[in-house]
Amino acid sequence: MADSCSRKATGACSEAEGYTTTASGQASHAEGWMTAASGVASHAEGVSTVAEANASHSEGNGSRTTGFAAHAEGNGSIAEGFAAHSEGYFSRAQGKYSHAEGDVNTAVGYASHAEGSGCNAEGAASHAEGFLTIARGQHSHTEGAGTLAEGFAAHAEGEVTDATERGAHAEGIFSKARALAAHAEGNWTRAFGSCSHTEGAFTTTEGACAHAEGLQTKASGNYAHAEGANTTADADYSHAGGRNTDTGGFEGAFIIGRYASAQYPYSFHLGNGMENGPSRNVVILDQEGNVRIEGTVISGSADYAVMFETTDGMPIEPGYWVTLEGEKIRKADAGDRYVLGIVSSSPAVLGDAADLRWKNMFLTDVWGRVLYEESDVPEQRDPEGNVVIPAGRRIHPVLHPSYDPRQVYIPRMQRPEWAAVGLLGKLLARDDGTCVPGGYCRPGERGVATASEKGYRVLKRVGPNQILVLVR
Repeated sequence: MADSCSRKATGACSEAEGYTTTASGQASHAEGWMTAASGVASHAEGVSTVAEANASHSEGNGSRTTGFAAHAEGNGSIAEGFAAHSEGYFSRAQGKYSHAEGDVNTAVGYASHAEGSGCNAEGAASHAEGFLTIARGQHSHTEGAGTLAEGFAAHAEGEVTDATERGAHAEGIFSKARALAAHAEGNWTRAFGSCSHTEGAFTTTEGACAHAEGLQTKASGNYAHAEGANTTADADYSHAGGRNTDTGGFEGAFIIGRYASAQYPYSFHLGNGMENGPSRNVVILDQEGNVRIEGTVISGSADYAVMFETTDGMPIEPGYWVTLEGEKIRKADAGDRYVLGIVSSSPAVLGDAADLRWKNMFLTDVWGRVLYEESDVPEQRDPEGNVVIPAGRRIHPVLHPSYDPRQVYIPRMQRPEWAAVGLLGKLLARDDGTCVPGGYCRPGERGVATASEKGYRVLKRVGPNQILVLVR
């Protein structure tokens, strides 16, 4: 019916109230000023609102619902999706079950949610909030200002960050996570390697599963790690730390310190170069187990010793003088023309200890140098098909055919038939009580020293049957 207020209720069981309102849908209701409810059981109220879809509800000013059971409220908001909800100022809920609220926000994806100002939730089940943010990937989440979550289940937060790949996460300021499951946080960080992590300021990861942290660091090798300031880990499995260090392209190299480059693969380097001069390393522990140092080896102990095996397989306690029988040792006696040294309890340097492995683990040449061989290593890819370990050739030592990895190796220092014999330095020795400081001594009976006219200098008496002697 129409009246002087231009109200029209043309739908069956409909109702129109207010001014210039139209309720054309069955059981619809229009109220307010220039509103229209055309959907079945729809409701329009406020000013210039339209409820077009069945069971929809539009309210406020200039709002419109075109999706079934949709709800639009506020100013100029539109709810287009099935059961969608739009509220605020010119917000738009286009996706099924979507929700847009705030200032000029759009929820395009299925079950998506956009809130804040100028935000877009484009992916299914995505969420965009804050200011000018975009959640483009399915199940993605973006918040803050100017952020973009483009990958599936990606997350971007902070200011002008973007997470463009599946499972990526970017946070902070101007950070970029642009690889599978990558994570960038901090200020101007870049995570370009799959599953990589960058944090701090101006840091970059390019290798798979790499990690860069600190200031202006870069981990470009796969599984590499750079930390500190201005460091670069540019080879697979490498590590650079400290200040202005780099791994020199050597696989597995580890360097810390300052102003230095790695020189060997799978080796430890300590750098101490100059800011305006040459770079240099002061300590290197290489993959062969060799130690290179530029300074002094400092120890509280005072002798150099070598491991020897006893003739009878029984232990010889510290302080006894010993001699050789072939390549093995026994306690020295007064009649022995040759004295090897004194069994040491705590040498400063210990040779021939074979402390880390069985001495015949690897094949060697006739001079004891370890033999090496090359072998092919197949390419390895992640579930997304990205190459994480490139195919290539690797150099490694040749295992001895007799080596059995099932056997538990016991180091010589833990075996009773081996003893550390001090050959040079200051050593504690057993004596018969006759030795005098400033005098000399030699082995007497059963490895016990006795006073002599010449031989080894006695430095001092330590106890009734213990002296300190100089062996050289």
